[in-house]
Amino acid sequence: MIEEEKEVTLLLVHIERVQDKKNMWYLDNGANNHMCGDKDKFMKLGEPIRGNVTFADHSKVAIKGKCMILIKLKDESHQFIGDVYYIPTMKSNILSLRQLLEKEYEIKIRDRTLTLLDTKGDMIAKIAMTKSRMFLLNIKMDVPKCMCGRWNLVLIYET
Repeated sequence: MIEEEKEVTLLLVHIERVQDKKNMWYLDNGANNHMCGDKDKFMKLGEPIRGNVTFADHSKVAIKGKCMILIKLKDESHQFIGDVYYIPTMKSNILSLRQLLEKEYEIKIRDRTLTLLDTKGDMIAKIAMTKSRMFLLNIKMDVPKCMCGRWNLVLIYET
């Protein structure tokens, strides 16, 4: 009796952890301003701001407003990211390291890790560099409430 050879099929499944890109922020040393394209993240847009942001490739995008974003910290308290430009065409969120330095936050980069300290020297975030040489921070947003004013606090949340 001749046995039939059976073809064996092996199926492999690779499961990649998908992060919520809407809450991911790039920490950018080249950006002059914090920027976000998601209007729902803003507490309330302040006066319309007219102007453009020009990127390194000389492309320009229109600024439509500036205000703050409410975030929730690990201890469930709330803080704000202030002076964020609303740019509807932005697909990514950007935190400007320059803007953080202007507000006297301390930024240390060593061993492929960025550490962000507040004005008292307390650590706010410690972020490992990605394979693409970026520093990405997942910021937990909270439901906007009507409390827009002229706060300039910038505190962030790391998962």
